[in-house]
Amino acid sequence: MKSGQLNINELALHLKEAINSISPFIEEHTAIVCPNCRKVCCADKHGRYDKNDIAFLKELGMDIPPQPADREETAACRYITKTGCSLQRWMRPYRCTLFFCDPLMKSLEKGDQKLYMAFDNYFQNLILLRREFTGE
Repeated sequence: MKSGQLNINELALHLKEAINSISPFIEEHTAIVCPNCRKVCCADKHGRYDKNDIAFLKELGMDIPPQPADREETAACRYITKTGCSLQRWMRPYRCTLFFCDPLMKSLEKGDQKLYMAFDNYFQNLILLRREFTGE
């Protein structure tokens, strides 16, 4: 079935699957890059849900994690811990999934090129599914 024929719940499930499919590749590189980082770039502005993130999580039957309003955008992300993000990647705001700092991007690009090309293809699919889900 083409994605253009999917209902909103099926789109949400496919989007979750797309995010889960790229997560191991990203996590392999964040495990290398992030522990050596001197300043955490996971800023709170990337950890804020927009209306489409909320619709996605609600479609999957999830509650929205707390959103304290008194946090500065430049503060460390509300979900970051000493061991990384406390949320599974598919539960994170979309802008978080799209954010790659320069050192992480370089690590992704300099690794195995076949894996990087596959990642890029899956990532492009994720973007298309998100656009379809949001009606963009």
